[in-house]
Amino acid sequence: MHAERSIIDVLIEEQLVTPEQVNELLANRRDLTVEVDELAVQQGLISQADRCRCLGLATGIPFHDLRRLPPSPAAASSLSARLASRFVAVPVDLTDFAATVAMANPLDLEALDALQHALNREIDPMWAVADDIKEVLVRTHGKLDELANLIGELAIGDHDIELATEVDEPEGQNAVDMRLIADDAPAIKLANALISRSVKVGASDIHIEPGEKSVRVRFRIDGLLQEVMQVPKDLQRSLISRLKVIAGLDIAERRVPQDGRITMYVQEGSFDLRVATYPCAYGEKMIIRVLNKAAISMQLTELGIPPQSLMSLIHAAEQTQGLILVNGPTGSGKTTTLYSVLNHLNRVHRHIITIEDPIEYRLDGIVQGNVNNAAGLTFARGLRAMLRADPDVILVGESRDPETAGTAIEAALTGHLVLTSLHANDAASAVVRLGEMGVEPFLVGSAVTCSVAQRLLRRVCPNCRTEYMPDHAAMLLLGLDPGETFLHGAGCDMCNGSGYRGRVGVYEVMTVTPKIRRLIYQNAPGHEITQVAKRDGMIGMREDALSKVRAGITTVEEVLRATPEDEAAA
Repeated sequence: MHAERSIIDVLIEEQLVTPEQVNELLANRRDLTVEVDELAVQQGLISQADRCRCLGLATGIPFHDLRRLPPSPAAASSLSARLASRFVAVPVDLTDFAATVAMANPLDLEALDALQHALNREIDPMWAVADDIKEVLVRTHGKLDELANLIGELAIGDHDIELATEVDEPEGQNAVDMRLIADDAPAIKLANALISRSVKVGASDIHIEPGEKSVRVRFRIDGLLQEVMQVPKDLQRSLISRLKVIAGLDIAERRVPQDGRITMYVQEGSFDLRVATYPCAYGEKMIIRVLNKAAISMQLTELGIPPQSLMSLIHAAEQTQGLILVNGPTGSGKTTTLYSVLNHLNRVHRHIITIEDPIEYRLDGIVQGNVNNAAGLTFARGLRAMLRADPDVILVGESRDPETAGTAIEAALTGHLVLTSLHANDAASAVVRLGEMGVEPFLVGSAVTCSVAQRLLRRVCPNCRTEYMPDHAAMLLLGLDPGETFLHGAGCDMCNGSGYRGRVGVYEVMTVTPKIRRLIYQNAPGHEITQVAKRDGMIGMREDALSKVRAGITTVEEVLRATPEDEAAA
């Protein structure tokens, strides 16, 4: 553990935080084992790289930026995957007598001793960002290219699955601990390794798809599916059965869809797995959604919302009543935005309560409820119950039916701030959608204060980005100068040859002004509402996306792929 006083001094000296911010962090921290630098990262005041750099200044151990100075393949591969993952460490330089090692915690004496023994050299430790180390380890120790390699390894870092002891989890949710030792059966090893590797590469979903002669496995990474391996047909049933067992599903039932959940514990943290099966021609398809409870950004300022739009959203969120809509297709980041707004509002004087399906991330200080259709607890019924609980702020996970939408609007009109999500194409279409669900226009216009629409676009890989000239027709379609040059990723090991790594949100935030309210009362179409909103200063989604293209964050192709056409464009 580092000296808290010292790190506070460094943070202030480096002008990353003010003394007032430090005092607020100390006053509000609930867990005394969490140190100030960690709290500053959680609150979005500093980045992980800032934290490690300041720890270096505080401890006299230098910081190594793996993004700017990646290690050579020879150095990185000199340490086994098992030890590298266990201690979150990667060698960056080797001599005959010494090894420079980037570590998440270079103060860990046990790790230093183990690394010295394994490398047979004196260890020169350096601070590094843990996530950057893990990315290097994935690149160094291979991908899921061959079944033999996958089954031959016990899940990286001894992260094997075993059913855990009883823990306090919601009904119907199982807990497994991947840090314990598991059976040696091939299907169990395969299930372990698939889940472990999905965590390593940052996959959001695992698709296991039976075919006539083999089973295809795909990961959804940065929003797009990538095939990672083919599993022999004779392992299909045992693999699916193993995953069904840990998800609490009926292994004997293969004729109807099933769904379950697992809480998974690994050295990287706690993850939720949402498991669903679907009977198909050659067996059961299984889809596993991987939710990283710790990785989600909870700070509005970190989402990439344009400053002007962010001010509009914060202004609406700080009102005592009204309805805020967050819109977009599945997988567009709506939950992250909603939770970030809740985190912004989460203060001791506010009572915040939610009804979700399911609860994706746990938020301290907020009362979260889960839909249970089997018990009769629907969104609408839960929302009516919440209104009797004296709430200040209400989150309804999704307004998917007229009853829920109508009740949410009634709550917004009776002195509550209500947040909910809709599947709508853009910000204006959301208010039109409420009307199509049977809610009277005068209620929609009176209740809705802000509508947000968003999409997620892939980021250009920072390691291989280079200038390029996009397709001429695409440039014209987006109104760009055909002579302009932009940035894209050429493809490298860091991005698995895709040219992209990570994702960024693009947004439009529509404040319901008196002009827009009159249009809603008149049942005006969405494109007319959008035109008025833009004349009033709204930044459109395509406009935000193109600003990120010009900044080299994403590409023209991503804008065309993921954002809706601007129907209100002149």
